[in-house]
Amino acid sequence: MSPLPRCASLLSLIILAPGVLAAIEALRQEDTLPTAAAFALDDACHAGNENSETGSCDLSLRQLRSVLAVDSQQLDGPTKNVTLTGTLGAALPLGHPSASKVYPKYPGFSLFLVEEFDAPLNLDGDPIWTWSDGGLKEGQVRFVKEQIKFQDGKMKIEVRKNHGSQQSCSNAQSEDVPHKPLVSGEIRTRFNMFRYGRYEVRMKAPMVQPHNPNVDGNFVSTMFVFRDASFKHWREIDVEVTGRAPGAISTNILTADYQAKWKPSMQETDYPISYQHMNVRAEFHDYAFEWLPGVIRWYVDGKVVREKRNDRLEVPDKSAKIMMNLWIYHDAKPFVPFGGKHLDNDRFPMQCEYDWFRFYKWDGDHHYPPADMSSKSLTEDDMYLTSNNPCDGIPQIGEVLKNGQKLKPCKATCR
Repeated sequence: MSPLPRCASLLSLIILAPGVLAAIEALRQEDTLPTAAAFALDDACHAGNENSETGSCDLSLRQLRSVLAVDSQQLDGPTKNVTLTGTLGAALPLGHPSASKVYPKYPGFSLFLVEEFDAPLNLDGDPIWTWSDGGLKEGQVRFVKEQIKFQDGKMKIEVRKNHGSQQSCSNAQSEDVPHKPLVSGEIRTRFNMFRYGRYEVRMKAPMVQPHNPNVDGNFVSTMFVFRDASFKHWREIDVEVTGRAPGAISTNILTADYQAKWKPSMQETDYPISYQHMNVRAEFHDYAFEWLPGVIRWYVDGKVVREKRNDRLEVPDKSAKIMMNLWIYHDAKPFVPFGGKHLDNDRFPMQCEYDWFRFYKWDGDHHYPPADMSSKSLTEDDMYLTSNNPCDGIPQIGEVLKNGQKLKPCKATCR
């Protein structure tokens, strides 16, 4: 096929694919997805697609990949064999699903995002995921990108001693964070664009001490959704596996407005005792929650373990980011209130492992995630203080509200 007809055929395929035009438009916008935009603006023209009339490139291979997520072998063959496999508005699921897996189906939900962690994610260039530079006030860890590792078909988040130095300013926290004795990692989606649906993860919690899953210590290993940097709309739904016992799993919801610090009144946590037959440090287990209007249901290994409806705290109705992290509570001797009492047993490095993550969108939510997966579809409130780290290219819009004062967020620099 000659270059121009081939290019026209490819463009025709793109036009027929639902949602991909929005992705192409997103590639042209400098303020949407910086890495994808760079592909469109800076990539050299694919051989044979030069436009002699305009002196420009009609279509580059790299541009097409960023929209269709196809490989070079598919593009070199007949265009009818090109398949849409999940990036920037293409066919679902997004992310990095496995072609060899048959994924479970749930009535009323559609599989939207899958991460198998079979290959490393580029957390500075992925259109969906990035890293956090935060550090919990009540924790001993500062989150850094380097502590999120991809090995052996798993994502591994590791806590170790902090022998380096970090910028005091945290984009994720929107304020300065004091030096922490430990470093760990937190992976998160770039924007507040996820809401009602089913969130699933298969993970194994850390061993407090090597080769002995029965030693209790202190850690919090998580999969959760979270909105804002706590200052405006603090919304959170958690699965938290902790170091207090071999089968310690807690489910949690937090709801508050204009609260810079945690208070007991903003939280409802369930500490069940029915998991003593499990050792969450020795084996992988499946954890999930279904978040729907007015109700949340948590699951462990496919069984419902808790249901929460609107009562003292209402079920969140605002969009959020998906997050996974590992952290250690602060040393508050003689009593450590969360994550496990035996903090002195902790040995580092300590590592949790994630086998896969899946998000099933609820079919009744017509707003989140946006159809074009673009930040332009989000509201001003969705974008409030939404930067995750100084390298994500997301402007930090909004003010920090503390003690009745409006303060400018701190500014970190990308290194």
